[in-house]
Amino acid sequence: MSKRKNKKKKNNSVLIIIILIVLFVFGYFGYQKYQQIIEKNKLNVILIDNLDVEINEEYKLSYFVKEIKNGTLLNGDEVITNNNLGELSLELLIKNNNEDEEKQLFKIKVIDTIKPTIDAKKELTSYVGKDIDLLNGVTVSDNSKEEIEAKVIGDYDINKTGKYNLKYEAEDSSGNKCEYDFILSIVSDPNNFTFTTSKGFSGKVVDGVTYIDGVLVVNKTYSLPSSYGSGLTSSTREAFNKMNADASALGLSLWISSGYRSYWDQNSIYNNYVSWDGKANADRYSARPGHSEHQTGLAFDLNTIDDSFTNTPEGKWVHDNCYKYGLILRYPEGKESITGYMHESWHLRYVGVELASKLYHEGEWTTLEEYYGIDSKYS
Repeated sequence: MSKRKNKKKKNNSVLIIIILIVLFVFGYFGYQKYQQIIEKNKLNVILIDNLDVEINEEYKLSYFVKEIKNGTLLNGDEVITNNNLGELSLELLIKNNNEDEEKQLFKIKVIDTIKPTIDAKKELTSYVGKDIDLLNGVTVSDNSKEEIEAKVIGDYDINKTGKYNLKYEAEDSSGNKCEYDFILSIVSDPNNFTFTTSKGFSGKVVDGVTYIDGVLVVNKTYSLPSSYGSGLTSSTREAFNKMNADASALGLSLWISSGYRSYWDQNSIYNNYVSWDGKANADRYSARPGHSEHQTGLAFDLNTIDDSFTNTPEGKWVHDNCYKYGLILRYPEGKESITGYMHESWHLRYVGVELASKLYHEGEWTTLEEYYGIDSKYS
């Protein structure tokens, strides 16, 4: 009887163990299945691998999402503002399978790897001795939208003709650098240059107007642009008025019979003389257009404008006294080979008292050509 009981107990224990094992197995696999179901329905957001973005470029939030499991992105069309370098925190709004809304935060890095761009001319031309602003008209743009100034790389000499291969260079705050090749050509400018006369005076041509030792010079060698001049200068009129007042006090009568003449006035006068007297003769007493002192506004003719003026009391007095007022007898007698023009006792030119006093010597006149060491010949 006791053996039978013991055997029954043993069988019950085995049964219980088997039942427990079965329950464990079912429980374990049931839990695993449950976990799989949970995992399968779990919201999972997978972002793209590279979260670096260029500054000031437009991105939608959906750009950063590679995949969403068990959910729908609600704000994927939202455009981010990334106008500052560095890290930027963003937020995704997602509806899960349970219709609940969830927020998921992530960070991106705003960077700048794009070079600036330079807009400029490929070739520039300037004249010898003339300053040039090589950055004038040069613009630099960059995706960072910062203000960037270009600089010039390379050497050049504005006083020496030639072609110079130069570069513009621009660099943004992130160290992105760009270069732009251009050529600067320095050429001779017939309207702007400097020179030295045979007597050591400094000459300078500015926009086609010649100055020697600061004095404007016009003769057969040195001309004026057609646009130059607008009338007698105030200094010239003042000098004549003072001289005329003193002459009147002595009973002499002076008047300006021909003052300022424009380029076009002189053109008509000269061509009329050529038609009447031939070019060779006309060149002895009439200036070609652009070569007339009358166009300077510093010269005028007195009274009768012919040789009869020379021996009049007025002509003799003017010859010996006009220098006191800063006026010179521009074409003295016996100097045609130097000045290029016949003697004109009526033609005066304003140069200022200091220079006029140097050119007059006890009844004799030194011409501007002699004083400065220049010639007067048509080319």
